[in-house]
Amino acid sequence: MSLAEKQQRALAIGREFLGVEHSHIQRRDGNSTTDTVVASDGDNPELTDGVTLDRETTYCRRVIDSDGPVALTDAPNQGWDDDPAFQQHGLYCYLGTTIFVHGDVYGTVCFSSRNPRETAFASEEKAAVELLARLLGREIETSHHEQRITEAQQAQQRVENKYEALLQQAPDAVFLADTDTAIISEANEKAAGLTGYAQSQLEGMSVLDLHPPTERDRYAQLFDTESVGESELSGDPRDRFADGMPLSLRCADGSDLPIEMSMGVIRIDGQEFIQGIVRDISARRERETELERTKEFLQQTQEAANIGGWEYDLRSKTLRWSDEVYRIHGVPLTHNPDISDGLDFYHPEDRPIVEEAFEKLTTGGEPYDLELRLVTDDDTVRWVRVIGRPQYADDEQEIVAVRGVFQDVTERKERELDLQMKSQALEESTVGITIADADQDDLPIVYANEGFTRVTGYPTGRVLGDNCRFLQGEETDEATVTEIREAIDSNTPIRTEILNYRADGTPFWNQLTIAPVTGVDGETVSHFVGIQEDVTAKKRSDRLIEVLNRVLRHNLRNDMNAVQGFADEIAQRTEGDPAAMARRIRDIATDLTDLSEKAQDFQTAGNNAEPLAPRDILADVKEVVSELRTEFPETEFSIETDPCEDVMATERLRLALRELGANAAQYGGSAGVTYTVEMTEDGEVAVRVQDGGSGLPEMERRVLEAGRETPLEHGSGLGLWLVNWIVTGLGGEVTTTVDDGTTVTVRLSPTTDEAVPEHRDAALSTRSE
Repeated sequence: MSLAEKQQRALAIGREFLGVEHSHIQRRDGNSTTDTVVASDGDNPELTDGVTLDRETTYCRRVIDSDGPVALTDAPNQGWDDDPAFQQHGLYCYLGTTIFVHGDVYGTVCFSSRNPRETAFASEEKAAVELLARLLGREIETSHHEQRITEAQQAQQRVENKYEALLQQAPDAVFLADTDTAIISEANEKAAGLTGYAQSQLEGMSVLDLHPPTERDRYAQLFDTESVGESELSGDPRDRFADGMPLSLRCADGSDLPIEMSMGVIRIDGQEFIQGIVRDISARRERETELERTKEFLQQTQEAANIGGWEYDLRSKTLRWSDEVYRIHGVPLTHNPDISDGLDFYHPEDRPIVEEAFEKLTTGGEPYDLELRLVTDDDTVRWVRVIGRPQYADDEQEIVAVRGVFQDVTERKERELDLQMKSQALEESTVGITIADADQDDLPIVYANEGFTRVTGYPTGRVLGDNCRFLQGEETDEATVTEIREAIDSNTPIRTEILNYRADGTPFWNQLTIAPVTGVDGETVSHFVGIQEDVTAKKRSDRLIEVLNRVLRHNLRNDMNAVQGFADEIAQRTEGDPAAMARRIRDIATDLTDLSEKAQDFQTAGNNAEPLAPRDILADVKEVVSELRTEFPETEFSIETDPCEDVMATERLRLALRELGANAAQYGGSAGVTYTVEMTEDGEVAVRVQDGGSGLPEMERRVLEAGRETPLEHGSGLGLWLVNWIVTGLGGEVTTTVDDGTTVTVRLSPTTDEAVPEHRDAALSTRSE
């Protein structure tokens, strides 16, 4: 059967299968603007064999530019009524695809009708036309080969020489082997170049020697003539076994080359041979491998970015989720979601939003991109970004499905909300806050809050881009300025007080804090944060209190000394009630003098900013007891100790321990005072001061333990307040027990205790009351 007959037969089969009136094969004439009809049904006078057509007036131009078949069932209704092909030939129905010959576009095979088709072409019909195009292409290739063979036979007398000429002209590697022994009888230069063997080496080798030894049994089945058959061509080129294993060629250097191979049985001078045509597909394999790597990379990227996909088929009402969407929802892969179930996962406040968006998407094709809250099965709230897009049918009129992307953005959303909260806190802060850029010369301000405007009077827009030194004036202390500059140069935090000037020229005392901020590397300083607080009123108050305190203590001490002198003189010169009253006056004066000294101790303790450090508690107790024995010679002081660790404290601890001992000596009777130092069961260091007196009154115990009093509960002196102030300030606590006297226990953290800052915060809270 000739090529033309095969083409006519193929067209007839296609017309009958598709139920159309006309069919033809149109060959593309190189770079020309015209095509030639090489085969047709003969019923359409405009499309008969040998007719040359203007390519711009045919649907075939659309086929060549398309990746797949072009299918029309009713050209005008599908928007093709203004197409030159419809206007020229009046074809309502059309199905065509591309024919490839030797990998190049040969032309098209087309089926058409002047009447519209009621139903769209099914995928099976399109696939059949594509298969027909491939078969036609292979037949044309075969025809070309046969034509070359025929030409070679006409040019040479001997069959071997004729075939040899064709063999050497073949674009691919060609092998000719005996059907019984599989011994290669001939191979072209392409085969030699492909395998690395010389042509003379190939001739006489078995074709099985050109394949991996471990798989030669499988290749032997491919070359079995009974399985191959005796047709000229056994089928399309193949690059894999039936189970998907790739075909490969073992080269002379031992390497394996991925190949595509087609085989057939041919006859030469009455003898049968296996003809194998082999093509190197290494480049194609590399592209496929790269594509697989790309797919894998995209999958990993989607998983790392918490991105999943979803699709809802409007015709079948089926909702599909990717694995990542299941993970985000917190449900197993066996869960079978429907659209109602999917919407129910959204937070009740956000559900109406997504329901409205989904309705507009499915009915009007309106896409959406939303960030909403999702509530999983374990009641975890996640922020998700959900995108929806419509999918239309082939006619681009009907929405047949909607699909989109689903991404977990919880971490980003939480960072945004946290940043928003912090930004709001900065803006609403009552103190001034500025941020300076450390990467620019002269540290320009890049941010200033409203608090800075309230403190300085300078509007935010006025200060951005300037250095903060514009707040300085003629009375600003240069030493403080130098101290600030040195701290900035060394990237060291600093807290100081400096005299600054407001926008209206009014001076104010600025309690300034500057701290460096590192960048993303955690090392390089990128910015400096400055906090400005107006402490003018506090500074004036502190100075006033300092002056009043100094004057009061000086006058009180001097006057009380005079009162004591007069009282002693009266007591010596009188008897009876006057003498008793004089002694009473002297005792009160002594108490007032002691009160003045306690106030001095309070001021010393309050102004002492010494940091906590390890101290030998036993040494402090021994030194305090030594001082008390001198001050109270009539009282017996004793010390009982167990091995214990050092404590985290300051010099102020000795002041508290001394106050407890002095108070016990004055009011505890004659039983003596005992200091006991020991480790508690919970790992703290305890100092117990015990006397044998009548017991500390309940009101005084509350003052000592709580550090505060009500209007109806006033302590008899500042001593107990001072003890509470110091001990809690060191991160410790004070407790009392009354049983045959009073025992006051001071608990402190050892040097290994990391809980000191928490205790200290509690102490600061108590102190503020």
